[in-house]
Amino acid sequence: MCALLNLAYFLHRVISVDSPTRRAAALVLALLSLGTLAESIAVMASLETTGHAPPFAPAAWVVARTISLAGTGFISALILKAIADRK
Repeated sequence: MCALLNLAYFLHRVISVDSPTRRAAALVLALLSLGTLAESIAVMASLETTGHAPPFAPAAWVVARTISLAGTGFISALILKAIADRK
């Protein structure tokens, strides 16, 4: 539920913010929220179908973790860009 709320908020910020830097930051945070939402859905679906959550569920887990990894990478890129712009 929290991930869905965060996703909606950050997508709204992507549309409503004028600054390209803030728009990019909101997009990255929306991507992380989407990854968290996908991961939660995958774990809940696994619990419903098998009764336990396997640590490495094949396709759903890979998709959820890939989205989270992409978001984390984009945050790192934004941080490095901010550091480079200060110099």
